[in-house]
Amino acid sequence: MKIKNFCLLAVAVLLSAGVAQAQKVSKSDDSIEFRPHWNIQLMGGAGYTIGEANYMQLFSPAAALNLGWQITPSFGLRLGASGLQGKGHAISNGIEGYSFNYAQGALDLVLDLGNLFAGYKHNRVVSPYIFLGGGAAFGFNNGANSVKSVAPADYFAYLWPKNLVSPVGRGGVGLNFRLSDIVSIMVEANANVLSDKFNSKKAGNPDFQFNALAGLKINFGKPYTKKVVAPVAAPAPAPAPKPAAPVVKEQPAPQEPAPAPVIEKKIEEVLTFFELDKYDITPAEAAKLDEFAQWLSKNPDAKVSVTGYADVKTGNHPYNLRLSKSRANAVKDYLVKAGIAESRISSDYKGDTVQPFSVNEQNRVVVSLVK
Repeated sequence: MKIKNFCLLAVAVLLSAGVAQAQKVSKSDDSIEFRPHWNIQLMGGAGYTIGEANYMQLFSPAAALNLGWQITPSFGLRLGASGLQGKGHAISNGIEGYSFNYAQGALDLVLDLGNLFAGYKHNRVVSPYIFLGGGAAFGFNNGANSVKSVAPADYFAYLWPKNLVSPVGRGGVGLNFRLSDIVSIMVEANANVLSDKFNSKKAGNPDFQFNALAGLKINFGKPYTKKVVAPVAAPAPAPAPKPAAPVVKEQPAPQEPAPAPVIEKKIEEVLTFFELDKYDITPAEAAKLDEFAQWLSKNPDAKVSVTGYADVKTGNHPYNLRLSKSRANAVKDYLVKAGIAESRISSDYKGDTVQPFSVNEQNRVVVSLVK
């Protein structure tokens, strides 16, 4: 009982110290993101089988090999093989010790208490954890078969001559000491509950095997990634005031009547402005083109050249060349749909290689010149 109380006290001190240390470290910043990852754990140490002899006579070597899968910062699974040797003592006509070998496989659910209670921290130095699991143990090389000092025939009521398969329930606590993103040192204490047949003696209660282990945990790759922060887009420049409507020069009326119809005004140039990075014709610009189409209909001998532009401070040269072409085509198509013969319209585009206006925003334009 003294040994059991001492073990419980040691586990409580180990776990509380680990949690306290974990809570001293702040969480990772928002640029760090947890990455689910695999790891391998290799540990060795000492095992203790509960028995009637002096506890120093019941220690034996122990080892464990685990494959872990950390699913979230706080929760993981591990599949492991552990064991090595158990010990017992026959007390009848004297005291005679014996040993046996065992290997157990188990699946554990593992909780990282540091991340659970103090928030995820990718470079936390000390991380306490607890686990609970179960599986099966396979016993072999049973030294109890060679004990000679036993007198009662039923002393080894559960003697297994060759092999024994026993269910296992287990749990434990441990600490991870981070050395790098890949390597940690593990210190672990666990308790394994096995069949009453484990030590060959009938006791009317399960047998226990305790292990104290230390070793290495190796991650397969970094357990975190750094988020890619999208660059903040620069605010769009304030739209420039729309230029005044195109100047329509008045043609003086002839002094004497002429046989041909009198054209009261002549249009020499029409400007069609566009929004940033667009070639859609706005309602306001469409009204100007409607007026222009009406004028062209009344002047069937007039032809028009349509040239598209883009402002030099937005985009790049190849892109702006394509954009200015789309703008010129938009104006040409509009006039054709308004009834102007396509043969009367020629189109061209300059991109940002030519800037017809000193105000940058005004160069998002198509200039229509009457020939």
